[in-house]
Amino acid sequence: MDLIAGLFTDLRAELIGLVGGAIFLGSWFLQAWESRRAGQPVVSFRFFSLRFLACVLLTYEGLRTGSLSVTIVMSATGALMLYNMMLIRQGKR
Repeated sequence: MDLIAGLFTDLRAELIGLVGGAIFLGSWFLQAWESRRAGQPVVSFRFFSLRFLACVLLTYEGLRTGSLSVTIVMSATGALMLYNMMLIRQGKR
């Protein structure tokens, strides 16, 4: 019983990181689906938006766990996602 309670406590603590990772993975499924529909490789604003959201969650997770490497990599990746989103928006004007 203590093992199960401990497992759920650990999962609750890891929830933000798990959701961030799931969103990050989901962005690849979105990209594959959009590319299949278009018949060519597509990297859309929605793809970068999902990636940015995942980066925010994973940066928070890095801060929460005290992981400098995760915090730096995810925050830098998030900045690149914002840059790509900006380029897409500028291209649509």
